[in-house]
Amino acid sequence: MHEKDQKIQEKSNDPDTVPLTELKIQIRDDLYRAFRRCVWMIIHETGLTQIEVHNMLIEELLKRKKC
Repeated sequence: MHEKDQKIQEKSNDPDTVPLTELKIQIRDDLYRAFRRCVWMIIHETGLTQIEVHNMLIEELLKRKKC
């Protein structure tokens, strides 16, 4: 888990949060930068947390692929 993600998870004291599992993937550098930029923009546009944005993007991908 990236250090920033871990700090966000540690700060979450919400009793309604579900346990998290780390997803580790290997991607090209340009895709990594684009993903981080996308996450950053969504966080600042919506006020969601980094983990919420990660979950949202994965859910959208899975729905689009009908998984």
